[in-house]
Amino acid sequence: MKKLIKIILFAILSGAVLFAGLKLVNFAIERLEETDTEEVSEEEDHSGALPFMAVSYDDVSPIVDAVMPSVVSIDCEIPVEEYNIFGGSKQYIAKSSGSGFIVSQSPSQLFVCTNEHVIKDAQKVSVSFFDGKSVEAFIVGSDSSYDLAIVSVPTSKIGKETLSKIRISSIGNSDNIMVGDKDIAIGNSLGYGMAVTVGHVSAIGREITIDGTRSRPLLQTDAAINPGNSGGPLLDIYGQVIGINCAKYSGVDIEGIGYAIPINNVVSTINELINSFSIDEGEAGCLGIVGKDVSEGYAKGFSMPRGVYVYSILDRTHAADSDLKVGDIITHVNGQEVLTYDYLKERVGHYKAGTTVTLTVKRPSRTKYIEIEIDVVLDTLE
Repeated sequence: MKKLIKIILFAILSGAVLFAGLKLVNFAIERLEETDTEEVSEEEDHSGALPFMAVSYDDVSPIVDAVMPSVVSIDCEIPVEEYNIFGGSKQYIAKSSGSGFIVSQSPSQLFVCTNEHVIKDAQKVSVSFFDGKSVEAFIVGSDSSYDLAIVSVPTSKIGKETLSKIRISSIGNSDNIMVGDKDIAIGNSLGYGMAVTVGHVSAIGREITIDGTRSRPLLQTDAAINPGNSGGPLLDIYGQVIGINCAKYSGVDIEGIGYAIPINNVVSTINELINSFSIDEGEAGCLGIVGKDVSEGYAKGFSMPRGVYVYSILDRTHAADSDLKVGDIITHVNGQEVLTYDYLKERVGHYKAGTTVTLTVKRPSRTKYIEIEIDVVLDTLE
């Protein structure tokens, strides 16, 4: 009899648990549907109308169809000198491929963003659009610190039909993404043409050293990034660019580790490079100082900040009339980090002479360095 009572009680409890579980599942589904609607609404309220609705977990084809007209293939011809064991050499032209995405358009030019390493040393650059139309492009400028470059394509060379169908990329906010968010990579994989891979954001702020240069904070994704993808966009589920594909780890024990430059880190640099297109060589800005690099080893050895040491200030320049002093260490220009004198000159060269830039400097003060900001008007190059 006791055994029968136990069985009955177990059955009742099991039924209660099952019933409660079903009610909980129904409640969770209803709450999830409400939450999804609220989140999409909040996103639209905060950032304006999104370019596309979020895709489902499995189907990204609507995003790909809409975004593809903003993505391009980039083909380069690079002169290479080859030496033999007898000391002789010969030159030949090597071809390489990469990707890019359209970021701006003027009445006469279309501007495409890519990686610097895609177009470095190229003597000829061609851009191919989604419909196969290929046009010769020209290098506007590059930023070696961020592995960033802008190339331009004359709109008169593109053709009306292609020009009417291309679109400007929608730029997202890489600061808002989270680990686990779905992402989409588009690029000229292996030089065979456009290909799409899908994955998730695996990590944020990965400090990676590439080609022996200084480390940069990058997004990590498990979407496949292959040779030829460099310079192409990494997209969120709304079709917005959140990163620029730039590198991957490869090896027999490595799988699904690709990297992209967070778009928020380079938006201002992209704008500077595009603006520099209209600057003639004689109009480029100059800071009016002589600087020395404070290398990583030097900084550690002498407890100094990384940056550019102001060795001297040239007479009859705006810098000489500013609050800048010999011994200051310049760490940023308009909020962008500078670590070498060459990069500092490259940076201010993106602005016209007469432009005011804001320098962030570290100034020695007894036992420490204090940080101050100084506005300096750029002079012309001489």
